[in-house]
This record gives sequence, C-alpha cells and structure tokens, in this order.
Amino acid sequence: MRNKGRILLCFILIGVLVSANFSFVDAYRKPGEYFTVYNSNSDKVLFMTGIEVTRGDQYLSGDNKMYEVTRVNTSSRIAYADFINDVQLPKINLEALERVKLALDGPEGLAALFLAQEEEGEEGEGEGERPGGWENLERRVGIYTTHSAESYVPTDGEESIEEGGGIIQVASKLSEGFQNQGVEATHDETNHVPHDAGAYKRSRRTAMELMTEQGVASLIDVHRDAVPVEQYNTEINGKPASKVRMVIGRRNQNFKANEELAMHVKAVADEMHPGLIKDIFYAKGDYNQDLTPRAMLLEMGTFEQERQRPETSAGYFAEAVTTAMFGGVVEDEDGDTEDVAPEAESDGGSGAGIMGLIAVVGGGGLAFLFLSSGGKEWKSKLGNFKDEFRNFLGRSKNKK
Repeated sequence: MRNKGRILLCFILIGVLVSANFSFVDAYRKPGEYFTVYNSNSDKVLFMTGIEVTRGDQYLSGDNKMYEVTRVNTSSRIAYADFINDVQLPKINLEALERVKLALDGPEGLAALFLAQEEEGEEGEGEGERPGGWENLERRVGIYTTHSAESYVPTDGEESIEEGGGIIQVASKLSEGFQNQGVEATHDETNHVPHDAGAYKRSRRTAMELMTEQGVASLIDVHRDAVPVEQYNTEINGKPASKVRMVIGRRNQNFKANEELAMHVKAVADEMHPGLIKDIFYAKGDYNQDLTPRAMLLEMGTFEQERQRPETSAGYFAEAVTTAMFGGVVEDEDGDTEDVAPEAESDGGSGAGIMGLIAVVGGGGLAFLFLSSGGKEWKSKLGNFKDEFRNFLGRSKNKK
C-alpha cells in the first residue's frame, strides 16, 4: 500500500513540475468560436475576442474605462465584467507632438526629426540625449508571428494557410512602417505552425533570437482576431482601415512595464490617429512577454476583413509606437517629457519561478516524507529537518 502511495505521489509531482515549466498557453479559438463579454450592470456587449476569457481578466475600453471579468461560462463562451474605474492615460505634450506631425508630413518622416535632434545634442552644451530619453536603447524593433497561418478570408481565400498566411504580409507592412520612420525593424518570417498548444514555445525561440542577435528594443507579435468584422472595421484619415487591439499577458514579471508601454502607445495614438486603438485586453497568458519589458501582442483586425485594412493600419500604428517610444512627447507628473521606463532586464520573474519550483518540490518532499514514514516518524524527521535548516541559515548569515 505504501509503495502505491509513493508511485502516485511521483506522478503528481511530475505533472505539477511539467505544468509549471510550460506556460505557453495557446488559448485562441477558431474563427466563429469567440467569447462575448457583457457589462454586468447593463448587459450591453463590451467586447468580443478569440482569446480564451477567464475570471480576473481585465479590459480597457477605447474610451479608457477599466473592467474586470467576474463571471465566465466557457461552454456558451459568454462572460460578464464589472466596471472598475476611469483610467487617466499619460499626458501628451501637444507642442512636441506638433513637431512630430510636421516631420511626418516631410519625405523622410520621423527619421529627419531624430537626426536633427541628435545633431542638436552633439553641437549643444548638453549630453545629447536620445529622443524620448531612451539613451541606452537603439531604435530597433523585432516583429514576428506566433500564429503564422492566420489569414484574411476575403483577400487570402482561407482563414488559415499552413504555408504562411496573410498575417505575415501585415507584419511586413508594420516593419515597413517602422523603417519609414527611421526605426530599424527586423521582421522574422519563421513559420510556427501548427496553431496548437506549442506555438508560443516555438515562437519563443524566434523572439529570443531577435533579442540576442538583433538587439531589438521591443518585440511585437502580430495576430488577427476571430470575431465578426464589425468589431474592427473603421476609417482613419478617410481611408478604410482596421482597429488594433493590444493584448497584455497578466502572468509574467514584466506585466507592469508592458502595461506602461501600451498606455503610452494608446495615449499617443488617440491624439495622432483617433480610433486606431480599439482597446487593451489583459489576458491570463504569458505570450512570451516575460522576455522583455517592451513586448506587445497585437490583434491586427479579424479574419473576415480585407487584408488591406490592417495593412493600412500597420503604418499608422508604427507612427504611434515610434512617437511614443522615441519621440519624447509623453509628459511626467512635473510636465517634463518622459520615456517608457527602459528598466533593466530583471531576473525577478526567473527568481519567482525558481521560488515557485522550490515550493512545489518542498511540498512534494514533505508529502513523500509523510507517506514513507508514517505519522509519528514523519514528525520526528520534520523536526530534524527544521534544525538542520536553521543551522544552514545561521552558517549563511555568519558568512556575510
């Protein structure tokens, strides 16, 4: 009987450890299998999404109202969210933004503005800070597509193409948009099919290569949604375009920094191209956003749109991100322009993961001790372990 208990415990530990080590949750639904989230106070539809909705998810609407999901029926794919508060986006320096807009009207875009600012810094008495205060960061972004088969039915003929879907063309337009504004953009077209639970694990390797080999300042994972076309269709500057949803993974140590970046981008986009940013969805997953505090996951339209709409929006979105990150238009509380906190790559997340692993192993070890020793004997062994642990801590403190 005791041997059966040991075997059972080993299987439980293996299952827990495996689930702890693989957080690449691919919670996307097929087109047509989307969630509808209602305002719990009015029963009006707040939003729809092809991402799995879970209790505790949050949602920032286009008019900057924050909601939290409180009830979810997975079978019917219906959820309800409570209003939390109105969110104040970062303040934009309108004078600085006007300079950006003037530069955008020129043939070289923001590249001309950045060059002029750098030359002014070199010739002046100051230290010649980079636009936006990102002194230690190069203007480089990395772009990739975790769900590389995603497509747009009216243009591509199918909603999914294994050899590489229309989403890759949209990502290319986004890369082109950055390059037009003086930002070095690397678009990695690696195909990460199939669209299964391992997609984020496969794209993680791509994201890491973009960071280590290209030295990018930001990572952008480009997707398209699986909801009705009415949710995304819009016009920007009189052109047919698509709204863009930003998705933030709640389950990683860079959550706050990535949220700050998204808030900066939305604040700038709302001023430059009203209606471009549809909303921000705070989902349960990680989405490889633990790799950098400057990660973005984008829903560029939906599967029933003509691909030209998100391609048009890609250029506008690149302008907004470039301005938010490097344009020096966001003010701090004192009215000075600030940047999105570049903050050093922290191992806080790794440390948290290690501590969690220790907790799992430790708990499993105690359970194993109980099963293998019996009630009275296990208490005695636990007491000996406590004494040894105290002695270890004492030795560690004495070494400091």
